[in-house]
Formats: sequence, C-alpha cells, structure tokens
Amino acid sequence: MRRRKSYSLLALVLGGAISCGEVGNSPPAVRAASLNLLHGLFCPADTGRCRLEDRVDLFYEFVRERGCPEIVTLQEGTRPTRDLLRAQLATVCPQPYQLVIGDIETQLDDEIVLTSLPVLAVEQLRLYVNFRKVFLVRLQHQTGPVDVFSTHLASGSDGAGRPCGADCPAECVAAGATNVRQCQSVQVANWVAARHEGPNPALVLGDFNDPPGSFVYRQFVGRGWPDAYLAAGNPECEPSSGLGCTSGRQDENLSSLESSVNGETERIDFAFVVPAGPGAGCAGRIVPPHGAGDLLGTRLFADQSNPFAPICGPLPEAICWPSDHIGVQVELGCG
Repeated sequence: MRRRKSYSLLALVLGGAISCGEVGNSPPAVRAASLNLLHGLFCPADTGRCRLEDRVDLFYEFVRERGCPEIVTLQEGTRPTRDLLRAQLATVCPQPYQLVIGDIETQLDDEIVLTSLPVLAVEQLRLYVNFRKVFLVRLQHQTGPVDVFSTHLASGSDGAGRPCGADCPAECVAAGATNVRQCQSVQVANWVAARHEGPNPALVLGDFNDPPGSFVYRQFVGRGWPDAYLAAGNPECEPSSGLGCTSGRQDENLSSLESSVNGETERIDFAFVVPAGPGAGCAGRIVPPHGAGDLLGTRLFADQSNPFAPICGPLPEAICWPSDHIGVQVELGCG
C-alpha cells in the first residue's frame, strides 16, 4: 500500500520562492543534489524492487523539503525508475522538472538527471570494461552555462578490484591505476577536465564507491576540485553512528529500508567542484547550511528516516528510506 504525502508548508514556501537558482532575495546560486536511488533488481520478487514506488515517492518528498534544487542527479537508473519519476515531473515542485538520460543504456545502472533548467548539451563516455559510464549535462543557468557530470564507478559486483590488465588504457597506466575502479576514476577526471567548457564552475557528482583518501578520491581533490561536503565544514563519516556516512545499508532486501536506524558506515558519495575560472558569472563559493538545523546549503541529502510520516516500517507503514544510500547536496553561491 502506497502512502502519498501532501506538500508540507515548509516545502511549499521554499519551493515557491525558488526561481532559476535564487532563494528569496538572496543572490543567485547553483543548487544540486545527488543520490544513488537503489534499483532494487536483486530484491525478492514479491517486494516490488524493495518498494521502489514508495521509495520514489519518498525521494520526491526530500526534493521538496530541500527546496527543489534545479539539478538532481541519480544513479542506478532503470526503465521502471524512470517511469515512476516521470509521473511526477510536472507536479513535484512549482517549477517542472525534465528528465534527461543519455543514449547509452544498460537498463541496470544508468545515470539520470532531473533539472528545471534548459539543457544545452548531453554527452556520455563509457568507462573501462564498458559497463559504467560518466554523463555530462550542460545546463543554461542564469549566470551562464554550467556543466554537471554524474557517474557511478564499479563495485565489487562488477569487478571493481580486478587488475587493470593488458587492455588497461594508457591514461590509467600513466596515472598509476592498478584496478578497474581506479582506472575508471582516472578516466572520469580526465574527461571532466577535457569536456568542461566555459568559466563557470562545474559539478562532478555520484557514487564513487571509495572513501576519502583513496586513489579514486585523490583523482578529483588532487586536481584542486574540493569535496564540497567537507569544504562546507560538515563532519566526516562516523561509522558507529552513521553520522556523515552515505552507504552501508542492506541493498538486497527490505530489512534496512524499513528500519528507522541509519545503518550507514562509509562515505563514498561525493560532490566535487571544478572551480570557476576568470570571467565566470558564478563565483562557485561553496555555501554551508544556512544555520543550525537548516536543510539548505551543502550537506547530506535524504539523511533522515522518513520525516514525512508519523511512523515508518514494513507495510502497511510508510517506507523509512528512499535508498540504501544517503545522497549529497551542494549549493554554489554565485554572488
């Protein structure tokens, strides 16, 4: 049984105040969120992909609560996920979203971008071993074009740790990559550097499947592209409590998704910021949460057990979490 929620007063006020990156009378900003929205393909057959329909509804509740950011990137996209998302594109927020996908589809793990901004260009690149991808959507922000990159690097299930063998791309060998996921991170970082156009900042978002300090992580921060979550002064992941963590829940059944316990143990989902260049219309200043308890700014996304229902749990109760992941949101001040 699904439980549809009505707009909260907070969501209506926040959503209604937003126009092309502005909140109220504040200067323009680039606001984005990213979430690996569990596809549920490996969940028991009688669970509807681990209650995917309910989880999409809950995801949209968080979108409204977080002020309807003009950019939302999703990983683990499948056709059923896209169909459920499309059903609410025009109504979830005061400004309608459009759903953007690329022409390379696996039907197992595709990147999806929801945006209320005009789309200028779409590109994709297949990564090493040809399953994972990086997706570029160039958007027309009021301050000029903004590039948004989304990716989901290999996990253990598709050979992330397999050695980068005789077919290892030259760019990966040159960078010192030793396995599949490391090579993919090199390819993503190099492609971002090559494809990013214009002086405005760019965002590199997604599930990188490796924690801070790893080879993968260093491919981005090592280029001077800050980890927005940390740069905003947020706390590093504390596995014992789940505070600041983005992954670790059970993803093949409902045990974690129907529990109010956080259950996350690592931080592997990131928003990296390619800094603005000379002449940029948007300075790209990483904006922290606007105050104690504030839900805007740069912080984690969908990090509370269903706050829109009095109780959550197994059916007939509302679902507790939209995914096994907690996402990240970022606000870049342009003034």
